[in-house]
Amino acid sequence: MPDSSLRSRSDASANRQWVERLERFAAGNHTVVEFCAAEGVSDSNFYLWRRRLAQPPAPASNQPTVVPIRVAPAPAPATPIELAFPSGTILRLPADARPEFIVAILRGLEERPC
Repeated sequence: MPDSSLRSRSDASANRQWVERLERFAAGNHTVVEFCAAEGVSDSNFYLWRRRLAQPPAPASNQPTVVPIRVAPAPAPATPIELAFPSGTILRLPADARPEFIVAILRGLEERPC
């Protein structure tokens, strides 16, 4: 497996070389074909590097990505269910109590002997 530090150094060297080459082209008055022939490079490479260097560099993969988020207030606590009986007894159940559970409690209380 090739050493990535060697590749990054060669990439930096190639970038620097093409930046200088494109500056020489801009300073002169040759056509692309004439300039590339004098430099010993292909015109397709010339256009590739000119386009590549004109674009902003891509963000490094190790940099954090900005992701939009929305912060919503915490929901209010749910109000518990209260069953008030004629005797004054109050039975409090959690707000998320299943209806079947509540019915079972009421049926059980109905069957209670007096």
